[in-house]
Amino acid sequence: MEDNEKLVPSPEEAQEEPVTTESAEAVTENFEESAEAVTENSEESAEAVTENFEESAPSQTHPFENFEEPETAQPVDANGISDDLRELQNSAAEIKPAKKKSKLMAPIIISVAIVAVAAIAALVMMLFFNKNIDGTWYYEQEVQTGYAESSADEPPTVKIGYYFIFEGNNKMTVKSGSASGSGTYTFRTGSVEGEPIGEPVVDLNFIDPLSSQPITQTFKAEISGNVFTGKKLKLTAISNDQLTLNFDSKNYEKPEIKRDGDFVADKEAEGKWITVQNGYGVTYTMSYEFKSDGTVSIVTVQKIDATMSGSGKDLEYTVTIDGNYSCNKGKFEITYNMGGENQKADLPYAVKEKGNVLTITGAQDIDYYKVGSASADEMLNSPATTAPATEAAQQQTTNEAAQQQTTKAN
Repeated sequence: MEDNEKLVPSPEEAQEEPVTTESAEAVTENFEESAEAVTENSEESAEAVTENFEESAPSQTHPFENFEEPETAQPVDANGISDDLRELQNSAAEIKPAKKKSKLMAPIIISVAIVAVAAIAALVMMLFFNKNIDGTWYYEQEVQTGYAESSADEPPTVKIGYYFIFEGNNKMTVKSGSASGSGTYTFRTGSVEGEPIGEPVVDLNFIDPLSSQPITQTFKAEISGNVFTGKKLKLTAISNDQLTLNFDSKNYEKPEIKRDGDFVADKEAEGKWITVQNGYGVTYTMSYEFKSDGTVSIVTVQKIDATMSGSGKDLEYTVTIDGNYSCNKGKFEITYNMGGENQKADLPYAVKEKGNVLTITGAQDIDYYKVGSASADEMLNSPATTAPATEAAQQQTTNEAAQQQTTKAN
């Protein structure tokens, strides 16, 4: 402090003594000497700090000199990337941001769900609760084929199977073996006197393909079971409750018709032949079609006038019989199936008038005309006119028609 006091004069002294050049030089010298002393002290202090730091710092040349490496180093590829790092990159690449669902997705999902539920409900109804008569039903009837040899014996019988095929749109077909008959039906609810009111009934109008007899009847219909346990149909005649038909749901099985020997063709007899016969309000259109593959189709169409039908309207039925045939010395050998049993028929024939007329002979001779010929066209265009035929053939047709109407009346 004494030295500093000498360097800086008091105010009184400054006023009393004027500053001279010698005084300024003395001050400068004193200042420089003080600065040198401070600098020497600073350098000594810095050297001391450096020595202390070096003594306390560890003796290492770089920060990771003492870092211990793992026993097995990770392999790296040409880019210096290890397998772990590559796997991490691949995992990151597979992570994709979740897409936001469109606002339209919810209504679409709901709509699809509604449709699916409706479809399931419809399927359940069809499988378990469907009481519609449409489909194919099988009925088996036991028919007497002869007489008992004695009073103690039972008459011989045979079981004949029928398929009732309800095709929809009020159209039905009855099949037995390779024969089929057409018909109509109406499935409805009983509503008139004598019918079970409010219960299912069915009006049937068909022709028996075996007897060629038309049948018109109203039945009470009872449907039970389902597609898994088997559906059943019971028809009970309204006019006679003793007449009951029991059906099982079953697909139609086409019978196998085997021919005896090889097929022998007759080119003159091949083709479709037709005839038309009238009598007592009934028109019969009958045809044979002999095909080149050895099969034959026999079709009979009955048209009953309203005055004879008993229903007040015209009725029409078709019976079709399919089978095989072969020609042997002027004779058709025809094999067909009736009621599940194969049947055979031999029909002598002759082709006349330059191949335009086929005459099937026997107890009665009936002429059939080649479809497409002038004679056939004339006959088909004049249904009210009896087709050219022998007197015996006309009488046969008349007797059949009379018998049919008598059976219907009874």
